[in-house]
Amino acid sequence: MRKTNVIIFAIAVIVFAGTFLISLVSLPSDNTTSSSSKNRQMSMTAHKTFKVPKSGIHSLMGKTEKQILRTLGKPERTDPSKFGYRWFIYGKASEKYVQIGIDNETNRVTTIYALGKKLKTNPFAIGDESQKIYEKVPIADEVSLTYRGTKIDFELNEEDMMVRPLMKFGKIWVQLNFDHLSDRLIGIRYMTTEVLAMQHPYSMTYQGNLPETPTLTEAQWTAVNQSEDREIFDVSNVLRLRFKKKMLQWNDAAQQAAYKHSKEMKMKNYFSHGSKWSGDLKTRLDRENINFQMAGENIAAKYPDALAVSLGWLNSVDHRKNLLNDDFTELGVGSYQNYYTQDFVRPMIP
Repeated sequence: MRKTNVIIFAIAVIVFAGTFLISLVSLPSDNTTSSSSKNRQMSMTAHKTFKVPKSGIHSLMGKTEKQILRTLGKPERTDPSKFGYRWFIYGKASEKYVQIGIDNETNRVTTIYALGKKLKTNPFAIGDESQKIYEKVPIADEVSLTYRGTKIDFELNEEDMMVRPLMKFGKIWVQLNFDHLSDRLIGIRYMTTEVLAMQHPYSMTYQGNLPETPTLTEAQWTAVNQSEDREIFDVSNVLRLRFKKKMLQWNDAAQQAAYKHSKEMKMKNYFSHGSKWSGDLKTRLDRENINFQMAGENIAAKYPDALAVSLGWLNSVDHRKNLLNDDFTELGVGSYQNYYTQDFVRPMIP
């Protein structure tokens, strides 16, 4: 069984003219705790009356690439993923932000991530309180499925139920992403059974064989790393927009500092802002010739993808302080094979 834990640590230090806001490591955990019977009762009540709407963003699941292009137009960007599909990105820096995942072999939509409030996500409404949603749809802390003869049982703990509950949605699956501090729906992930079985984002038991994730070459990993950098940047700015914060500008030098730190953590097998090989955040930023008034860093490891790690940071009080800090103006993101670093800066005024 696989578990997830979030490890959080925050430091504020003043070094010369620079202020550092640092949130330590976010790690997905093994999940063992079950949620309350109240959620089960709400789920059973909702299940009796719930019907999947005929229209909405979910209706794009299973559509071909040509149908998506005809419906939504040319994507603003196409990103490779580590799971055998490519993301079509639409609505950057807006409340129409959505990622459409198209399988590399079938050329059909196998997953969707809807983040923008202006998307048609009925019966859910992004921004709604969890209680309102739980009254509409069947949510349970134990979910079972079968994929090509393999029986999988997911067990969702209290954190899962609060932040990322899962439900069957007709022939597909929906993971609801909540901001637990405001108790409101932030985003929605739609998945086929194959994608859910491949990513298996919850504590689980299974009988049989799980679908394998593709084996990537070094060049493919480089492309995926760069895609996740951009996706984390895009999602971070949509979240800042949601909370009425100024959007961040991309900083190439900060990206390099972040990437080198993520790679070093992966290669040296450690989790920390401080390194005996490359120093602390100030040292790493100085090495990239970044003159700053203020800097902050979020790091994470072993999340399934850029979307999951972004949600993890939002739902950690100390990581959230960096993510939504009014004083930061620029951001560099560096991903390396499931290790992630965000370096926030406010440059020194010339």
